[in-house]
Amino acid sequence: MHELSMVESLIEELLKLQKEHGWERICAIRLRIGAMRQVIPEIMHFAFDITVQGTLLEGAKLVLETVPLKKKCRTCKNMWTDGDEAVFLCGKCGSSDVELVEGMELEIESLEVE
Repeated sequence: MHELSMVESLIEELLKLQKEHGWERICAIRLRIGAMRQVIPEIMHFAFDITVQGTLLEGAKLVLETVPLKKKCRTCKNMWTDGDEAVFLCGKCGSSDVELVEGMELEIESLEVE
């Protein structure tokens, strides 16, 4: 359950930001998470809700945005989005010289604070 370690790191960072900026409360957190991170949203929400209990983040809303895989062929420059993490072959030219352009994100998109 790697979601728990992600949540723990997130909370640590959020509490640090809250202290630095003097925010009274963080109301909502919007995260962008790439498909390659293989996060299960339900587990992420559960881990967040349990971990924030008794902290200054208790009651904050967690919103997750999943970023699909976007791949680019280095040979023919074809770009495509698909849900298959295991296939790194260009559908246009068949090359295996493919790079992952999107899908590894793990970033705070925005915060709603008071």
